[in-house]
Amino acid sequence: MAKQVKFAGDFDRISSLSDQILCRILSFLPAKDAVRTSVLSPRWRYLLASMTVLIFNIAYLVSTPDSVLSREDEYLRLYGWISAALWRGVKEIDIRYTPLPLLPTFLFTSQSLVTLKLDIDDDMKVPCKICLPNLKTLHLKNLKFSDGESIYRLISSCLALEDLVMDLSELPKDMSELNIYSFSLKRLALNFVEMLTDSLIDFNYTIVINAPNLVYLKYDGPIAESYCLSTMNSLEKADVVVHQLDDEPSYDVNRESGATATISNLLCGICNVKSLSLTIVQPETLIRMPLEPVLQFHKLVELKLEILNEYRHWQGTWVIQLLCCAPNLETLHLGLPVPHRGFESLPEEVPPCLIFHLKEIKIKYFEGNEHMFEMIGYFLNHASVLEALMIGTEKDEELSIVRKLLRLPRNSKQCRVLLL
Repeated sequence: MAKQVKFAGDFDRISSLSDQILCRILSFLPAKDAVRTSVLSPRWRYLLASMTVLIFNIAYLVSTPDSVLSREDEYLRLYGWISAALWRGVKEIDIRYTPLPLLPTFLFTSQSLVTLKLDIDDDMKVPCKICLPNLKTLHLKNLKFSDGESIYRLISSCLALEDLVMDLSELPKDMSELNIYSFSLKRLALNFVEMLTDSLIDFNYTIVINAPNLVYLKYDGPIAESYCLSTMNSLEKADVVVHQLDDEPSYDVNRESGATATISNLLCGICNVKSLSLTIVQPETLIRMPLEPVLQFHKLVELKLEILNEYRHWQGTWVIQLLCCAPNLETLHLGLPVPHRGFESLPEEVPPCLIFHLKEIKIKYFEGNEHMFEMIGYFLNHASVLEALMIGTEKDEELSIVRKLLRLPRNSKQCRVLLL
C-alpha cells in the first residue's frame, strides 16, 4: 500500500506541471502511447490536442496483427499525415522511410516550415517550383538526386537557410558539378564517405561552395576533381577529412600531382578559418606534397592534424611547412604515425608561430622513435612562449621517454612537459 501511495504522489506531482512541459514529455513518446495517456485522469484528457510534436512509426502499424496495410496504403497514410501537418502550419518535419514515399508537392512551398530532415535511401525528385522562405535547417541523408540542377534548385530556394547537412551515398553519374549556393548559410556538412566503394574509380566532381557567411564547415570524403570556394571571412571552424582513393598514382616529384593541386585548392578556400581539424586518410600522395607558397592561414589559432592508416612514408618536414603557413597559431594537436624520414631538409626560416604565439602542443601518439624525438626537440628548441607540451605514450615507456625529454634543450623556461 505504501508503494501505491508513493506512486500516486509522484503522479500527482507530474500532473501539476504546466501543459507546455507535459506536452514536451509526451512528444518523446510514440503517437499510440501518447494517446493512451488521455485516460489517466481528466487533467490528461485533452493534452494531446496541444502537442506540437508527433512521432509516427509506420513499421509498427504494419506489423500489428490487425493491420493489413499494403504498400500503397502506407504511402497514402503517410501522404495524409504530411499534408495535414503542412496545412496546419507545421514547423518541423523529419521523415525516415525507405523507399521514397509520395511526398506532397506543397512540402517544397511551405511558408511555415523551419526544419526539414529527410533520411530516405531512394531517388529524390525535386519539383520545378520550390519556395521555402522560412526554412533554416535542411538535413539530407542517403538521398539520390536525378541531376545536379535539382540539388542547386533545392538549396538556393531556401532563402533563410542556416544549417545544411548532406550525407549522400550517390551523386548523378552525368553530373560534373555540385553547386551549393546560399548567402544565408552558416553551417555546412558534406559527407561522401558512403561513396568510397570498390566501384568508385574517380570522384569526378567539382565542388562549388558559394556561402560567404559560413561559420562552420565539415567535409568528409574523397578528393574532388577541383574545389571552388567563395571567400569565407566569417569561418570559425572547419573539420576536413580527405580520403585518397586506392587507385591514386604515387607521387612523382618531377610532375604535378592532381591530388596535390586539389587539396591545396581546398585548403586555400578555407584559409580564413580560426580552428582547423585536418585528417588525412591513406595519404601516400597528399602528405608528400609541397604546400603552396600562397597558402596562409593568418587567422588560424588552433590546428589539429591527424594521419590515419599507419602510413609511415611521410616526412617530418611537411609538418614544419604547414606551421609556416599559420603564423599566429597558438594550439597544435598532432596524431601522427612515426615518420619514415625526419628533419633532414628543414626550411631555414623557423615558423613565426613557434617564436611568437604557440603555447600548447599535444602529441596524441608517441612511440619513442628517433624521428619523433627530432620533431619534439625542434619544437622545444624554437618555441619561445610554449607553456605546455603534452605527450601520449604507453605506461611502460614513460620512464625512458622522460629521461630523454629532460635532456632536450628548451627555449621557453615556462614550458611544462606532461605525459598523458
